[in-house]
Amino acid sequence: MRQFLFVLTVWAMMVSCSADSPSEVGTDFFNEGALDYAFMDSSTVKLSTIKVEDLTTNGGTRLLLGSHADDKLGRLTASAYFQVTPSSSSDVTLKYVDNISYENLVMVLKYDKYYYYDTAQSMTLRVHAVTEEMTLDKNNQLFSDKTFKINETPLGSVTFQALPHRTDSVVIKLSDDFGQELFKMATSDSEQITNSTNFLRYLRGLAILPDTTVSTSLVGFNITPEMRLYYYDKSVTPIKEKYIAFPASTSNIVYTNIHANRLTTKLTSLKNTDERLSQTITDDESYLQAGAGLELRIDMPYLRDLKMNTNFYMTQAILDVYPIRKSYSDTEPLPTSLQVYLADKKNNIYGQLSSKAVLALDKDLGRDTRYTLDVTAFVKSQMELTAFNENALIFTVSSNYSTSVDRVYFGDNGINYKTKLRIYFVTVNN
Repeated sequence: MRQFLFVLTVWAMMVSCSADSPSEVGTDFFNEGALDYAFMDSSTVKLSTIKVEDLTTNGGTRLLLGSHADDKLGRLTASAYFQVTPSSSSDVTLKYVDNISYENLVMVLKYDKYYYYDTAQSMTLRVHAVTEEMTLDKNNQLFSDKTFKINETPLGSVTFQALPHRTDSVVIKLSDDFGQELFKMATSDSEQITNSTNFLRYLRGLAILPDTTVSTSLVGFNITPEMRLYYYDKSVTPIKEKYIAFPASTSNIVYTNIHANRLTTKLTSLKNTDERLSQTITDDESYLQAGAGLELRIDMPYLRDLKMNTNFYMTQAILDVYPIRKSYSDTEPLPTSLQVYLADKKNNIYGQLSSKAVLALDKDLGRDTRYTLDVTAFVKSQMELTAFNENALIFTVSSNYSTSVDRVYFGDNGINYKTKLRIYFVTVNN
């Protein structure tokens, strides 16, 4: 397809040169001949899905919890593992406090306002004690697939409807036997509770696991959950409720485990990070999902052929990529922008574009919603290469990649969803 048009920047040059016709501008730049300004959008563009290595999730900005079965992407489950310690030795010493009694032990999770998928379905969270030492790897990292052994009997559980924009926290009541044991330590001034190192030998860590038998939303919580031992102070009138805090700290281990089960999807054949799964295998769709490590790859295999054209001067290249209509909603929103990287045929990253692919929403009909990206520099560099190559662009979520689950279904069936590379160029008419 080829359509002729005048571009605003060219018009500005014409005005600044006080030109009366395109022929006079052509004289300025090419000495003789008139310029025609045109574009084509028929260049071959290929979409595929790739996967990245497991992501590091310790040191992140949130804990993610929940389990959701996505029709196209499989079941994604997010669990939390962390260590808690007494806030300070003075705060946990109750030996010299008279007339007090145990109330309960709870876990407090504060929302960070992030969620994905519909929150109407109630979700169940269970708290377990970790039974093995929790350590980082040699690089002081923990990857999203890492788990630790736990006591299969939960310390407590809660079933609730997530309301991240209406309430500030979720409270999980824990075992009274465990709570009474901690209370006894506090009232006896035990070194197991007054010393953080000793406490981590006593309680190696905690895990919060979602129910995986139902499909719910995935919800974000503050990175520092807190266990609280509540007691009554009866030495004052009226009786006062107080608590001892056992917060998680980023100086200890706090991270999200994310597991993707794709066995029932067409993505099951995507095994290695150096592979790509063509859209032709996945119903003319390709996918991107943060946290799960799915990314969109776009190849433009014949850009070098443009160099063979005589009388062809490219001025700009714009890439339009289309999400599938009705695959997104208020509870499954599209990311507002995508980060774009340069990659070789094995998906090895060798660069990054300075600009992002920006979402343009068609709020009226939804038919023209797309991501738009200026790829002029990439197209020009590919045109100049002499040797055959399989360089491509990799698209991923811009922020909180390892602890969010934003996803996009991209379409390219050539009818309703046609990824387009618009190449604007100049020809000279002598």
